Amino acid sequence: MALLSIEDLSLHYVTSRGVARAVDGASLSVERGQVVGLVGESGCGKTTLARAVTGVIPRSARIVGGKIMFDGMDLVTASRRDANRLRWREISFVPQSAMNSLDPVYRVGTQLMEVLTDRGGMDRRKAKARAAELFEMVGIGVDRLHDYPHQFSGGMRQRAAIALGLALSPKLVIADEPVTALDVVVQRQVLDLIRRLQQELSLSVIIVTHDISVVAYLCDAVAVMYAGKVVEVGRAADVLNAPDHPYTMGLYNAFPDLERSQRRLTPIAGAPPSLIDPPSGCRFEPRCPFSIAKCGEEPPLEEIRAGHRAACWRTGDAAELREKAADVATWEQREGVGA
Repeated sequence: MALLSIEDLSLHYVTSRGVARAVDGASLSVERGQVVGLVGESGCGKTTLARAVTGVIPRSARIVGGKIMFDGMDLVTASRRDANRLRWREISFVPQSAMNSLDPVYRVGTQLMEVLTDRGGMDRRKAKARAAELFEMVGIGVDRLHDYPHQFSGGMRQRAAIALGLALSPKLVIADEPVTALDVVVQRQVLDLIRRLQQELSLSVIIVTHDISVVAYLCDAVAVMYAGKVVEVGRAADVLNAPDHPYTMGLYNAFPDLERSQRRLTPIAGAPPSLIDPPSGCRFEPRCPFSIAKCGEEPPLEEIRAGHRAACWRTGDAAELREKAADVATWEQREGVGA
């Protein structure tokens, strides 16, 4: 049984302009000891889906359907007390901006010890020893426990945020864009740290990112989101090497490939649709160069190969579409709709 199984989850935001369907029927599973990448453009619902697992969502957000099964418990229907018991102890969250997650007027060690005493129930002596152990685990000198967040570099702050996430030995760690604000050298160090800790501690990890290169480097599996929906999911190597959904093909073309340095980067024209009034059929259809008349109907997320699912009416033509998708001209001028 998967540690985490999200089934047909829908989460809406109530806004002054209407109801925004930020997550609309999304499904995803995370096996024990697995690293899963959640990838897509900004605004596609990645962070909202991840935060729904923790239960830390804005007051304007409402889960209107689906299940979030964590280790046998449905977090959607669980009591507040039961759900709160899991936070930080079983499920932890590493936010995108480590500087914003650390209180600037408290020493980093003090903040870490608060988690250990208030949530973990440790006395101060045990908490101090555990804080030192955590700093050593993430590669920060124990003497830096007495420093303030502004005295840390960006990479060190991110390591401190990871230490906070690991404080109570959770089963699942959710990291939201953990390397976005860091330079490429520090990015590599942080990603290597996450992988090492995941292996040593047998963690399950969700990496929320817009960067396919992070998924390729770190993740065992990947789920691709677009406009509130999971449109493709499978083993990372399979999805990246042979994507079945045109949106995944477009994402791949938009990122540099060191093995093909001469390849021109090709953006996907246009922008994601409004989540208040999304298209009635496939939500990628207005930007898709391979759309046909059938795309006016919403495609189901179906298994194409063992462990690989995609939501597209043209998965049977995926090999041909991948060849066309590699051509810049394909994205500069869409094929005729209704072909």
